[in-house]
Amino acid sequence: MENKVQKKEELMREKERLSNIVTSKMMVVFFALIFAVVVLCKLSSGSGIELQFYTVLPYIRIASAVLFAAALVWHILCTKRGVNAKEHVFSSPLLLGLSASLLFAVLLYGNFGGAFRTILALLALGLLFFVYQIYAVDFFLCSVAVITGCLSASVINSAGFRGMNVPANCVAVALTLIAAVGCAWLTYQLEKNGKVQLFGKQIKKPAHMIPAAVYAGCAVALLAVLGVLLFGHLLYCVAVVCVVYFIIAIIYTVKLM
Repeated sequence: MENKVQKKEELMREKERLSNIVTSKMMVVFFALIFAVVVLCKLSSGSGIELQFYTVLPYIRIASAVLFAAALVWHILCTKRGVNAKEHVFSSPLLLGLSASLLFAVLLYGNFGGAFRTILALLALGLLFFVYQIYAVDFFLCSVAVITGCLSASVINSAGFRGMNVPANCVAVALTLIAAVGCAWLTYQLEKNGKVQLFGKQIKKPAHMIPAAVYAGCAVALLAVLGVLLFGHLLYCVAVVCVVYFIIAIIYTVKLM
């Protein structure tokens, strides 16, 4: 009897320890987002500062690419050694994700818009990380499709691309289509087989999975992109997507309680 109680206490302590590690990871990402947003807001506050930033931007991109490559090599080495990422706050997947986000931000800045669109993209990536850590995998898949659709619609609607840059529009539509079809396919496989193998990692079907929520997110993401591409009304299209996503988020949040 005492052994059972002791094992139960050990399991509870282990579960609490792992939960604290996840919380610490979320705090690291949260403060990294705040820092990035503050820097980008400072850049957009004056043309002089932004012009100076543009002069050093190529070097920042090179440094970010080197940092990403180093993080990728470190992640590969940790994977081969069998290091458990759940045991460490600054794990190799977290460092790889942060370096990839930095590289994505500096490539996005100046090419597809200024500080505002870069901030939105970073907040979207942060949201995906938090959803991945807190919610079930089906809501994460829904979030991937919705966020990809909204960001693609934003690119299509930008002044530089609206109806003028066909390759950029095609890329935006293709990315949304890939995200929607991929997330829908993974959801179908989870629903059918109970698990799916992805990049060497086994993903199991969560309890009380809601496949309709993922399919709805994929559908509204595609409709938003097509709506902006055909009619150019970004605000209305994204508003519809946000309403649908907000309703789905409420449903999954209630499930956590």
